[in-house]
Amino acid sequence: MNIRSYVIIKLKELEWSTLIFVLLLSTSGLLAIYSIEAQHESSSEYFFRQSIWTVVGIGLFLTAYFIPRKVIHNLTYPAYGAGILLLLIPIMTKSGNEVSRWITFGSIGIQPSEFMKIFLLLALAKYFADHKRKLSNIKELMTPVAMALGPTILVLAQPDLGTALVYFGILIVIIFWAGIKPLHFFLLLAPIVSMLAAFQTLSFFIWMGLIIIILYFNHLPFWTKILNFFINVGLGGITNLLWALLKPYQQQRILSMIDSDSDPLGAGYQVSQSLTAFGSGGPFGKGLGEGTQTHLKFLPEQHTDFIMTVIGEEFGFVGVMVVITLFYLLIARLITQAYNSKFRFDSVILIGIASIYIFHVFVNLGMIVGIMPVTGIPLPFISYGGSFMVTSMILAGLSANMSSVRRAVG
Repeated sequence: MNIRSYVIIKLKELEWSTLIFVLLLSTSGLLAIYSIEAQHESSSEYFFRQSIWTVVGIGLFLTAYFIPRKVIHNLTYPAYGAGILLLLIPIMTKSGNEVSRWITFGSIGIQPSEFMKIFLLLALAKYFADHKRKLSNIKELMTPVAMALGPTILVLAQPDLGTALVYFGILIVIIFWAGIKPLHFFLLLAPIVSMLAAFQTLSFFIWMGLIIIILYFNHLPFWTKILNFFINVGLGGITNLLWALLKPYQQQRILSMIDSDSDPLGAGYQVSQSLTAFGSGGPFGKGLGEGTQTHLKFLPEQHTDFIMTVIGEEFGFVGVMVVITLFYLLIARLITQAYNSKFRFDSVILIGIASIYIFHVFVNLGMIVGIMPVTGIPLPFISYGGSFMVTSMILAGLSANMSSVRRAVG
């Protein structure tokens, strides 16, 4: 089959709804960024750059869509290795004690941790697809856990807790989708819960009691039960040490999530101003360019992590619900396609992309209303940022590729 015929077939297969959702969400982000700069006639830098990145992203969406599935499958592990090398560059070129998250080429900077989301997702999909692994024993979990742990450690060194959590979220969702046994899934997540429960003595002892009961009534080797129990006890015991390793601003962000009034002029300031912006928008908002919180610059980083507050203030509850509905339709379509896919490789990629979008949307919206800590998680297609926009577009293009009905090549 020649290239022309392949392109024609792929164009006929393209589910345009995915591209339409992406374009509508991107337009929402551009409107919000335009509004932020509307009162500053001498400044349109963010809007101009985001417009360029959006156009580039659409081009990469189409590129990811047209790449034959076989090519993607064969290049998965080399791409993962290249991603690890890219993550090492900021660490190896750090200035003093500070590690940058960026690799700069003149005036252009890329954030390799964003692209690693794609590489990790593809590597996990290939691992579970090639040998049709059923995860019938704990040993089969070691390889995918190691694949996710490597980039997670490198990103934490930058430090970038938000992106590290995205990597872990991809792993958990894919392992669940691949068919892990409920007991093994519980054992995988139990250490995390043990660390969280350790912040309160009573909850920790209750959780340890639950672990003992579950281990006792399951047919696991005796020493496996003992090892799992002591791992959970040990991780709970070092929770205070791990808390001390967090930077002060990270600790304060978590504390402010629990009580936003604990530091109203510090870590709790962004959440407080975010809620004010949302509340002032009312049902239909104040209108494009009319938001007082936006134009008086009460809220820092409004064009990135808190961009939804611009939509809430200027387009109101209706505008926010339109954006949330678009995300819902996009993600619901991905999950449906993953469930109906006849190809395991395609199915894992689709559910992985859905998990990335869900994590970003849930954490970002939870962050701006104060139910999640401020971790720097942006909103797909809407938040300002070149690397993130390009990554989101490539993921969308891959999802359209993997959901194609027929396979022209590969």
